[in-house]
Amino acid sequence: MPCNVSGLLIGSVGDELRFHFANETLESDGLLFREVEARGKLMRTDRTVFADVKVDARFDAECSRCLVDTVMPLSLNFAEEFRPLNADLLASHRGWFEEYGTEENDEALIIDSANVLDISTALWQGLSAVLPMNPLCDPACKGMCSSCSADLNVGSCRCQSG
Repeated sequence: MPCNVSGLLIGSVGDELRFHFANETLESDGLLFREVEARGKLMRTDRTVFADVKVDARFDAECSRCLVDTVMPLSLNFAEEFRPLNADLLASHRGWFEEYGTEENDEALIIDSANVLDISTALWQGLSAVLPMNPLCDPACKGMCSSCSADLNVGSCRCQSG
């Protein structure tokens, strides 16, 4: 989900660029988010581009109780600052970028040398962080019988321990 932010970088502090991406797919490290919809704004600050984004996505998972395939809707409000590699476009004196420095070296938060901010990796990281540890098909899922593996959501099992 690339955004060319050249205009923001040479513009004034407070300038904004609004965007909307729909029906996108984000995939990395075996995690696939589909039907990703991201909308928000990018705002020029004195030294960065601030992103304020609302993202919705769907994630295919297996219920941790009954092992049925399920689709999980995910929502995330995302706010982050992105640092430009062409930082001298933002300042009146050269070399401020090295002085500014940061402890964060997250390449997902960098605007590349072509002045393109690709928000995909940062959104994938955010969506990964909101995934539940134990996905459920339904909050009232009854799970499976521990003896015969019958799906207790469908009906009771006929084994001795169920």
